[in-house]
Amino acid sequence: MEAVSPLATLSRGYSISETPDGKLLKQVKQVKVGDPLRTRVQDGWVGSQVTQIQKISKRKK
Repeated sequence: MEAVSPLATLSRGYSISETPDGKLLKQVKQVKVGDPLRTRVQDGWVGSQVTQIQKISKRKK
């Protein structure tokens, strides 16, 4: 069970970002330039501000 824990994922170098309203950031459309973000890493939190947004287009098969 520990292998699928979010904390185990963070220990492998990943991070989890939250939007200003506390929701997990899953898509660029959830934020706008200037919004603050809170990002969880292995040993704490990092505060940041959105300065650029770039959507990645899905490739055609």
